[in-house]
Amino acid sequence: MELTTRTLPARKHIALVAHDHCKQMLMSWVERHQPLLEQHVLYATGTTGNLISRATGMNVNAMLSGPMGGDQQVGALISGRWLF
Repeated sequence: MELTTRTLPARKHIALVAHDHCKQMLMSWVERHQPLLEQHVLYATGTTGNLISRATGMNVNAMLSGPMGGDQQVGALISGRWLF
């Protein structure tokens, strides 16, 4: 097996996704880590992104709602290597 080494940039692109029953846990995690997360570019499915943005004032690139295609949009960003 060949190993690949990558150097990640200081400013990362991070996706935040949560099922409805886990959104409050994710919100608590985001609030605890807000100073660190503010240094990066954030993406989320629609409902999750809007919740995070309203609660924290952080800029979040919100995709469609998960069931409406947002999960696939985030997956496309990951597979296209836009998120790292």
